[in-house]
Amino acid sequence: MKLGDFQRKFELLAEETGMHIGDGSMNFYANNGRNRGLFQLRGHLSDDKEYYEDHIKTLYKELYGISVSIRRMPSTGVLGFQLWSDELVDFKGKLGLPLGKKGYIKIPEIFFTKKDTKTAIIRGIFDTDGCLYLERKRGKIYPRVEIRTISTPLAEQLMKIMTGLNMRATRYETIRKNKNWRDVWCINVRGFTEVREFFTKVKPKNPKHLNKFSKLLSSYPPNDEADNRKVAGSNPARPIISEIL
Repeated sequence: MKLGDFQRKFELLAEETGMHIGDGSMNFYANNGRNRGLFQLRGHLSDDKEYYEDHIKTLYKELYGISVSIRRMPSTGVLGFQLWSDELVDFKGKLGLPLGKKGYIKIPEIFFTKKDTKTAIIRGIFDTDGCLYLERKRGKIYPRVEIRTISTPLAEQLMKIMTGLNMRATRYETIRKNKNWRDVWCINVRGFTEVREFFTKVKPKNPKHLNKFSKLLSSYPPNDEADNRKVAGSNPARPIISEIL
């Protein structure tokens, strides 16, 4: 498995790398008398079910030619899959993804070369590890996209990519009271217009995000643009959910 094998699927590789950064892990473990590479991807048992069954299974088949079997783990509240593969773990390691803990994980620089790969890696991270919050503010639903990470290098990269894509993002650090917990960086995109821009550019694939976004769009009728500007700050053309899909 070499990088050159993925030249025609580079955007898919970027998205899958984002998924790994968000909810994946890998390492070498003893198996049948020798150390073998193990890659795992885990999501929420119910919230991510459709995303894993429909999108992730298809992506791994198209990208790696691998048919993954999604397993439910009710005792831990997750679902996902694992792959025993030295080749896959070695390949991901050469990209720059770490074995074991991800406290200082970062996006491989190779994905910074094109706009499409930048948006794809954000899509993979957001779909697996991001949130869209819908809150009441001044009588209207006020949205906030949020990605959290304990990795300072990753937080800096996310800000760099979003700024380069003309997204208005902010970053702040949350200090944990528990001394055994790492502090968390929060990357936010706030307001109707900016969140709409995020979804239009990044094109998330996780149904839980798309369903919330559809609810957001329906809460801002077209004849309410003046109020939209007050809440969101500007007034670009309204996207249609089908354009994202």
